[in-house]
Amino acid sequence: MKKCFLILLLISVIHASGQITDGCSYTKIKQFTASQNKTNASPLQMQLMEKYDVIFHHLDLHIERTDNFVSGSVRTIAKSKVLHLDTFAFQLYNSLSVDSVINSAGKNLKFTRVGDIAYVKFTEPVINDNFFDAKIFYHGFAPSGNNAAIGNGFSNGVSATYGNRITWSLSQPYSAYEWWPCKQSLQDKIDSVYMFVTTDTSNKVASNGLLKAILPVGEGKHRYEWKTYYPIDYYLIAATVGQYIEYLDYAKPKQYSDSILLQHYIYNNPTAFNIDSKRDIYGTREQLELYSDLFGLYPFYKEKYGHVMAPFNGGMEHQTMTSLGYFNFSLVAHELAHQWFGNNVTCATWKDIWLNEGFATYLEYLAEFYLFPSSASATLASIHTKAKTGIGSVYVNDTSNVNRIFSSSLSYSKGASAIHVLHYMLGDSLFFKVCKTYQIKFAKSTATTEDFYNLVNEVSGNNYWPFFNQWIYGKGYPSFLVKWNYNNGKLYIKTTQTNNQDPDNLFNIKIPYQLSLTSGDTIIYLPQNNATEYYEMKMKDSVIVLKEIDPLNWILCDKKIARDDVLTAVIEIIPPAEISFFPNPAHGTLEFKNPVQKVFEVNIFDLLGRLSLHKSLTSLFPVVDISNLKPGIYWVEMKDDSNFKKTEKLLIE
Repeated sequence: MKKCFLILLLISVIHASGQITDGCSYTKIKQFTASQNKTNASPLQMQLMEKYDVIFHHLDLHIERTDNFVSGSVRTIAKSKVLHLDTFAFQLYNSLSVDSVINSAGKNLKFTRVGDIAYVKFTEPVINDNFFDAKIFYHGFAPSGNNAAIGNGFSNGVSATYGNRITWSLSQPYSAYEWWPCKQSLQDKIDSVYMFVTTDTSNKVASNGLLKAILPVGEGKHRYEWKTYYPIDYYLIAATVGQYIEYLDYAKPKQYSDSILLQHYIYNNPTAFNIDSKRDIYGTREQLELYSDLFGLYPFYKEKYGHVMAPFNGGMEHQTMTSLGYFNFSLVAHELAHQWFGNNVTCATWKDIWLNEGFATYLEYLAEFYLFPSSASATLASIHTKAKTGIGSVYVNDTSNVNRIFSSSLSYSKGASAIHVLHYMLGDSLFFKVCKTYQIKFAKSTATTEDFYNLVNEVSGNNYWPFFNQWIYGKGYPSFLVKWNYNNGKLYIKTTQTNNQDPDNLFNIKIPYQLSLTSGDTIIYLPQNNATEYYEMKMKDSVIVLKEIDPLNWILCDKKIARDDVLTAVIEIIPPAEISFFPNPAHGTLEFKNPVQKVFEVNIFDLLGRLSLHKSLTSLFPVVDISNLKPGIYWVEMKDDSNFKKTEKLLIE
């Protein structure tokens, strides 16, 4: 999802590709105050709802474009996950009235309500792995408390630019219950959903999946019947009602023998389908085909992809049918990217939202890189600039704060910048292999940051815990001060790294340095593993100037370069490579070789990055007892008192 604050009248003059404007970058919810924090149901209430697994929802609703009144029924088929399930609990905002709850036989079930939670008592408990079927009838006006990521869970409003009145839903993160009775659990994807909406015949209805029928029901009404058979998270279920013109297109990814329907609902206002919007509406085709090449076939290819306009600033990636306020290249690219990163694979908790928003923001850049390469560097620079304004970690620690979940600088921009760093560290081949494997391994499911970390290690065969520890869980970004000199055929470089947000969180990364030589420009790569690094190199060609650090802007960082004519003698530092261990595989004990007999630390991590053992050693051949560690693969980090680090894989039998 993206939230923007540009005046819509100005949107049409923005070029389809190029630098992301600051007003429209990744700010979702700046209108919220700290007092408007919101959480899901309480842990005890969620525990009660986690006793069942939702299989199917059938929403059969009455909605008009004139207000935010909603009425109708929601049928839920679910499976018990406990030995005896005697209560069916669900969430529904307290201003919405529950009229009745019936079972599959049409019999009324007794229920009570406490605040926003309803408790339905079964006449007989549902035993483990058995199903129950309940239909909830309800009605009421949706609340207007600005509790969703953009506005309300269910809204009615008029487009300031086009004058169209629309009723639309936007449930992320905790606002689905503001318009329909549900269970707001990210990890319980619903296997299939029907969305039937009865409305005035002057209206059209947009929703998830495929439109199976439009049936007349009398009294100037008709019913739109949408059905989706792909697993879907609660917040991605949507309904939008208004007066639209429908435009169809088709994408043809080379991974698929058929074409994919692109279905766009545009305001029935001639100015809404203008030169700029046409370019980006029909540009969806190219983007979908590109993403299918890079990340695997569009996940919902058997149904469709599309857009429906609604009067809010930004977009929301409702599965197979994005809602948005206007069309431009970056917005379309962002929401389409979510169909892979967010919808096919959904963050398992809101703490892991960067897996949705960081990737979607990064794919804005990738779409531009491949389709409009001349402006891609400006887009990347804009992402990095925004990322530098964020204070804190990419990983979200306070999920009660909607502002923090959807922080434009952290979850979006710094998340994207961190992914760009990972792309650099892995290289093209491994990076896209990781992304494709992620889409396959967690397809139609959810993933945590830990899941993604383990996958990166698995695919690459290396330990990327330092990257995740520094860029995702850690705060800040590196600043590099580089001093250099060239004298008597030798190049001297001294690089000092700082982090203003967390002096202890220093970054391990190879830095590209661009040199101008007498024979032309070249790039060398030097590791930065400590606060200060010194290098002395014999050069075949004379060095004219150390021209730039990270010339392709791979690394989120600040950088300064200065020539230092007195920098000629490099301080000798014993490299950590001289510290080693054996045997490998090991059993019971591990012996270290410490030839310079310096103080050094040993940290042993399991594959989840958890510290399993820590020792401080000084002798020449110290022996460490590892008999308490379970058999498996570990990472051994050896760090001397100069803060040099060396990490190697260890197999314990």
